Amino acid sequence: MSLILKGYNGKIAYVNLSEQKVGIEDLNPQIAKDYLGGTGLSAKITYDLLSESDYNKLKSDPYSEINPLIFATGPVTGTIRPSSGRYSVTGISPLTKIWGEGTSGGTFCISLRNSGFDAIVITGKAKNPTYLYIHDGTIEFKSASTIWGKSTYDSQKITKSELNNEKAKVATIGIAGENLVRYAGIINDEGRVVGRCGLGALMGSKNLKALAIHGTNRVQIADVELSKKIFKAAQEKAKEDFLGAATFNVYNLYGTNSYLDIGMAVGDTPGYYFTKSEFFAEKLTAKTLKETFPVFNYGCAGCNMQCGKKTIIEHNGEEIEVDGPEYESVASLGTMLGVFDPKNVILSSHKCNIYGFDTISGGVSISFLIYLVENNLGIEKIKQHLKDINIEEIKWGNGELILKLIDKISMRDGIGDVLAEGVRIMAEKFEVDPELAAHVKGLEMPMHDPRAYAGQALSYMTSCVGASHEKCDWFSAEMGSVPYTTLRIKSGDNQKIDRREKGVMALQDIRAIDDSAVNCNFRNPELVDFIGYINAATGFNYNKKSLVKVGERINNIKRVISCKLGITRADDKLAGINTRVLQEGKIAGVKLDLEHNLQRYYKERQWDWETGKPTEEKLKELGIL
Repeated sequence: MSLILKGYNGKIAYVNLSEQKVGIEDLNPQIAKDYLGGTGLSAKITYDLLSESDYNKLKSDPYSEINPLIFATGPVTGTIRPSSGRYSVTGISPLTKIWGEGTSGGTFCISLRNSGFDAIVITGKAKNPTYLYIHDGTIEFKSASTIWGKSTYDSQKITKSELNNEKAKVATIGIAGENLVRYAGIINDEGRVVGRCGLGALMGSKNLKALAIHGTNRVQIADVELSKKIFKAAQEKAKEDFLGAATFNVYNLYGTNSYLDIGMAVGDTPGYYFTKSEFFAEKLTAKTLKETFPVFNYGCAGCNMQCGKKTIIEHNGEEIEVDGPEYESVASLGTMLGVFDPKNVILSSHKCNIYGFDTISGGVSISFLIYLVENNLGIEKIKQHLKDINIEEIKWGNGELILKLIDKISMRDGIGDVLAEGVRIMAEKFEVDPELAAHVKGLEMPMHDPRAYAGQALSYMTSCVGASHEKCDWFSAEMGSVPYTTLRIKSGDNQKIDRREKGVMALQDIRAIDDSAVNCNFRNPELVDFIGYINAATGFNYNKKSLVKVGERINNIKRVISCKLGITRADDKLAGINTRVLQEGKIAGVKLDLEHNLQRYYKERQWDWETGKPTEEKLKELGIL
């Protein structure tokens, strides 16, 4: 293809940790146009790298050295588009054993974007703890002996000090990643997190502690004036968008935890391991936290919303600055556990960041344990793993127990060693009904109850990674926050998704584009501007049809990878615990039966109903085959 790449570095780095070698290849312009960057480009790289024998090996051992861990940015990262301060990490998930991905904000993404590489593909396993130092288009292998065993916060500080470079940006794992907690994350910019799918555990399995980057290469975009024009026009329109302005101001004032009030009002915020949707959580709302503790704003690169928060609390006679807490953390470590002491929830979230693991999977795993004990299930098996914890301590509302269990999970100590595996394996080890384990394809259910929004439930069932609210935030569409009605993304009856399955597909494809561009999905520009920002960066001249096709291609290639790892139609399901009919609360009486919706989804996606695989015709149409 004779395209001249704009919006890209045009280079991909291949790092072999085992041999401490680096290879650099040109980015194929056609692949850039077909997959953009971020998770899309990473999926294409993974698809091309892995052979059938590799897939067979990864089915049983996701920690195999052949598992490619990929850090990437996209053509929109760090541009004038609002909320473009983001990067992606992908790999075969140690938690789910299928395609795994996550994104994170902050400023690390700008250094990665300016590193000279569009993607850094890491394979092999270092003989000793190692970190990578990336600067001026070079990649150095550095000993991580001084930061191995350190917290995520200390690791970032020490690395910058050793490099004598405060401008370097660091993405690191914590002790949880070193100990292969299956839902360990990757932390950058103090407390920004690539949280889901256990990619921090994959990083730890490679003896890779961190990436430190001082990027100085400025990427040239195709049309600077066009991007400025789109931005200026959007700013003018925003003055008349009162709903959009209200949403912006609420997020700016209170952060993501502002959703806790809304979630409880509509039955979307779960409690007590998905068994209740009505509870007294006034002490945990964003408004209460802001009135109780000093709370300060911060934002990711290039974003004026500043939905990020830092909270100051006093603990053991010291003032501690805590990142967040975000909505997902407040719900997973608060309402899900019956804990309504805000200081305890804040400390729990902070500890998860210090150790470096996903608050969603961690909170769901802990609440699963409490649920089993409260219902006298698997007790003898559970007792076999208890060391210095009494079975009587394991109960709803015991905030001190939560803090203790977070320590144990990170150290894989006692009962924490089982909790570190996630709910699917917990059910196996405790020999309880697997339908009680709240997950889809091994990924724990997030803090948006599928009974509140049928479209959200359908998206969980079919998502490329399992139960993730970020791969299709249908709850946002039902609230009118996603302005893409021409793509059939529109609100309706919350508990029904009949004849709106195409809308779920379209929003999944839009979010795949967001994760490949790469940008945050909290800001949803009008569709013409959504397309315009990407065209301004790349010069690819997408229209609505061709760009949505990119999202469809990305989601399908991820599905192909997961099918090669063993996923079938039988895995596109919700757990029984998440479909039980509740007797009280805002979603009382809701009975989810989405089999016919799934059939329509398959038909529209052109996935084979017997196998769950995309059809050969569809893959050829998308250029995957």
